[in-house]
Amino acid sequence: MKIKHLSHSGFMIEEGKNIFLFDVTDSLKLSNKDKNIYVFFSHSHQDHFSLENIKKLSKQKRVYFILSKEISQKTLLPALDCLFLLEPYKTIVIEGIEISTYGSTDLGNSYLVSSNGKKYFHSGDLNWWHWKKRMTPGQLKEEELAFKKEVDLLKGISIDFAFIPVDPRLEDSAFLAINYFFKTVHPKYVIPMHSFGQYTFYKNLSENIHLNNTILLNTKKQHQIIYEK
Repeated sequence: MKIKHLSHSGFMIEEGKNIFLFDVTDSLKLSNKDKNIYVFFSHSHQDHFSLENIKKLSKQKRVYFILSKEISQKTLLPALDCLFLLEPYKTIVIEGIEISTYGSTDLGNSYLVSSNGKKYFHSGDLNWWHWKKRMTPGQLKEEELAFKKEVDLLKGISIDFAFIPVDPRLEDSAFLAINYFFKTVHPKYVIPMHSFGQYTFYKNLSENIHLNNTILLNTKKQHQIIYEK
């Protein structure tokens, strides 16, 4: 089992006969064509979505596309054999893989994927968007409540790997989301994302977050294997 950070919020998980791709926007080549490939796109923002990758990956032997429904409302998608357009708070099962969608504090979905006894949560743009220089106090409070309400839905779910935004543009407020997630959900491992390539911001990440019993798998560069077992 292997988790590879590709860039920004893009990750590839290789697990047995399955490959999970989350919000992969950079060029991607898959050497193993005999695996089941699950392609997730959380929403239509260009830092999370690639139409080009959909076209390339559609040529794979066994591939399933799981997209937020709003993508189809903004993008002309090619004809795909196995396409699932989902709104938040839906659950589907594909080849024994359970996929549940949750909401976002921006666009589209976040995803909870259950496979072979492991649970993976990819946030998409579900984040505590604390833009203190551009939001009013009322807007900041509204954002806080919206984020907490969504994360609270995950209480009691045993998540193994959580991919959580730590956006450098938010400066010292970038740690609000990941700290609340630890406190509320208690994942086994956490992986920061939404870096925009500013990996130096993560250099001292462990000093700004309260891990408790969660293990930090830090992203330090593009195309980095962050977990292998």
